[in-house]
Parts: sequence; structure tokens; C-alpha cells
Amino acid sequence: MNEQARNDAGAKKTMNKGTKVLLIIVCVLVGIAVLMAAAVLILNAIGRSAMTDDGGSIDLAAANPQAFEAVGTGTVRYNGKLYRYNDDISCILLMGVDEYQKSEQSYYGNAHQSDVNVLAVLDPRNEKLTLISVSRDIMCELEMLDSEGNFIGTGNAQLALAYSYGDGGDVSCQLTSKAASKIFYGLNIPAYASIYMQGIADLVDTVGGISVTPSENFNGFAAGQQVELHGSLTEQYIRFREHDIEGNNRRMERQKQVLMALVYKGLASARENPASILDIYGSVKENVTTNINAAMMVYLARQAIKLDFDGQIHNVPGHSELGEQNHAVYVVDEEAFLAMIMDIFYDPVEQ
Repeated sequence: MNEQARNDAGAKKTMNKGTKVLLIIVCVLVGIAVLMAAAVLILNAIGRSAMTDDGGSIDLAAANPQAFEAVGTGTVRYNGKLYRYNDDISCILLMGVDEYQKSEQSYYGNAHQSDVNVLAVLDPRNEKLTLISVSRDIMCELEMLDSEGNFIGTGNAQLALAYSYGDGGDVSCQLTSKAASKIFYGLNIPAYASIYMQGIADLVDTVGGISVTPSENFNGFAAGQQVELHGSLTEQYIRFREHDIEGNNRRMERQKQVLMALVYKGLASARENPASILDIYGSVKENVTTNINAAMMVYLARQAIKLDFDGQIHNVPGHSELGEQNHAVYVVDEEAFLAMIMDIFYDPVEQ
């Protein structure tokens, strides 16, 4: 073999070796990518299982047997037409706690209440996100615990008080979720998140602040004058409440303004980069209590970016009046509320 042939053979051997190394690297990268994709799919499947209620329903027939006729599991006849419960829906109860900061130590019978209660309804089947504001003053059945956390019975009281019977953390959230579920006639609410005032202020700061326009003069804010909320100004805006029958309803409207602005910024951020949700959560987690784990978060993030939002936070229909103990109570308009439930949670059955 001449010198040229030996050089060609050496170059070929070097090239073959380099090609093999490159192929190995490519295979490893592809394998990692496949594993990551599989992990996301697995988390997504686990999250979906935790967040949805296959075969579930709401007990509308028991709520109003004159208007609803149960026709099999999850199916009702309403106004002469058949409707089936949408079991692809995921519900999350979002609570704003009337305390500045979450305590490091939990204890039962704390004085904290859930001033804000918003039910987030994710509907991937119909590709929509619906937010429902549930007044803190709605009278409902709630579970009561003693100072040791033992169940001592049930009572009829304002929804906000359910939180106070718990530990200021998960148990408080669970008690409030159970009470909210009863308001919605047994609706499955598998996920919850509560946030304290400091957390809301931190959240607003994390997204770069938000702009709101008050509709009335109060607490140093001028009607019709746009203001940029940052830091403690956020708490002043959403916490102030006049002590009259409509005081909480006016406060709820301001809270809805803030939540709406945060929803828009959060959705925009998630669509651009779904992982940003984790960064936002990281900035407020010290003042947040939630049972939403990584799998549920992956599923929710994947669904949220595909959903349309109508730009409104819908109130449970009703009105406020003075209760027996001289405090405001929110009286639900049952007929309008049932119609709302049908519109959001049920789909017509084609016949």
C-alpha cells in the first residue's frame, strides 16, 4: 500500500470514529428529549386524572325536582331538553385571605377569613375558561372543628367563616372548598389555592404592576382616575370595605378588577412561556397554600393556553340584605343560579 492509500485509510477510520461519536451524542439527546416528552405526558395524564371527575355530576334534581329530572348518571332533563354534565371540566377554588401574611405556625380556630372566593372553571371540551365570584357573605352549610382539629358538627354561616375553623393552611382551604361545593350542589372541586395579602402584593409586583380605575372615591382613591398598583397600594385597594350592606359587593368589584388584570398578564405570560407560571408561583409561594402539585400544574398549564376567556368574572346571582345578627348576608337567586350552572357545567345532548 502506497503512502497516499495509507493516508486515505487513516482519514476514513478517523471519520468513521467521529461519525460514531456524533451518532451516539445525537441518540443520547434524542433519548433525553423522548424521556422529557414522556415525563410531560405522564404528568399531564396524572394531572388530568386528579383534576377531572369522570362520570361525575351535580345533584340538580335534588336542588329543584320541579325543574330538573334525573335521566341516568350525569344527565338531566331541563325545560324539555336533555343535558349531560361535562366531566372534562376542572375546577379550582381561589381564596384571598383577610390577613397580611401567612403564619409559620398553624393552629385551629384562627381568626382568618376568606374575603375573596373565586371558582376557576377550565373547560377544554368547549375551549373556555370561566371565573365565578362567590360572595363571602353567602350563607351555607360548613363544617366546624374544635381547637384540636376534631369535627364537632355543622352550622349555617357565611362562606368566609369556613376558613376560620381550619388551621390557616390546607385544612382551612379544604373546609372552604367543601362549603363551596355544597353551594354548587355537590360540584367536584379537587384543587384549591389561598393567598394572603402580602402574596397578592408580591404577585402584582412580579408581573410588573397593574393599572386599575376606581369607580368611586374611597380610601384616598379618586373615581375615574387610573392608578398603577404596586406593593402596599394593592392591599389598600382590595381590602378596604365600607361597613354597610353593599360594602362587600363594592369591594368584590375592585377585587375583580385586580384579578382580571392578573389573569390577562398571567395568560399572556403562559402562552409565551408555559414555564413562567412556575416562576410566578415561586415569587409568592411563601404566602400561598395549595394542593396543586407538579402533575396538576403541568396539566392546567397545557389546558390554559388553549382556552378562551370572556374577560368577565361572573357573580353568583343574588342580592345583599341585612341578616338576623345585623350583618350583611348574600341571598342567592336560586333560579338564575341554576340556569348559570346549566350554562357552564352541562352540554346539550343531541337527540
